[in-house]
Amino acid sequence: MPIIQLQNVSYTYNAGSRDKVEAVKDVTLQIEEGSFVALVGHNGSGKSTLAKLLNGLLLPTSGSVSVYGIDTKRSESIYEIRKNVGMVFQNPDNQMIASIVEDDIAFGPENLGVEREEIIRRVDWALEKVGMSEHKKGTPFKMSGGQKQRLAIAGVLAIKPRVLVLDESTAMLDPRGRREVMQVAKELNRQEGITVINITHYMDEALGADRLIVMNEGKIVLDDTPSKVFAQHEYLKSIKLSVPPVTALAVRLAEQGVPIDTAVTTKEELVEELCRLL
Repeated sequence: MPIIQLQNVSYTYNAGSRDKVEAVKDVTLQIEEGSFVALVGHNGSGKSTLAKLLNGLLLPTSGSVSVYGIDTKRSESIYEIRKNVGMVFQNPDNQMIASIVEDDIAFGPENLGVEREEIIRRVDWALEKVGMSEHKKGTPFKMSGGQKQRLAIAGVLAIKPRVLVLDESTAMLDPRGRREVMQVAKELNRQEGITVINITHYMDEALGADRLIVMNEGKIVLDDTPSKVFAQHEYLKSIKLSVPPVTALAVRLAEQGVPIDTAVTTKEELVEELCRLL
């Protein structure tokens, strides 16, 4: 069942001025409940603008965006929409407002008028889900980048969203921090049934998704499983995108005359291909 639907959506920055930029162009898209979707594209492709359209941070210049059947242009429903679609941005420091972890996590539900006892339960639950329960009394600003981003996710989880949008949430993290955040996202998707939409420029992260959407110049140009998308490596190269390292290695081997399937995306698949040849 689609929970987010975009119908012929376009968004223009500085609309009506000489400096206008059409960042999203006539996009029609459905996101199914419980799915794990990755959205990739080079800088300026429109992917972050599209992310902000999903919960009403931006409103389409034309077309419509609906969340659980509610149009994001209905101003009286915007808080309901944002309760359902939580967003985590690139810099975790910009999302923290309290000097104690549990106070920071409680901020969202407190502003929604949630009762105190329920807030306490939600804070404990959210911290447990991101593996940060032992830091409940800690200071967020003294933590590592990966820990901060996990706390940012916990802050969104405390609102009890049904959709989690990660807008390049791992861009400022080291490899370990990236792995921590993506592991949390996968567990929330599989164990809690939360729909995850991961906007990223890391192709190895995109491999973990059920569905991979590629944007270029404001439009969706590819939309399929990661393996089928990455099989189109020549096209991806033409729009300034890379492929996962394993796929890139398979392509190099094929260019050297090795009769190998270049659609492989994991080490296991590559080993299987090489064993087949041997």
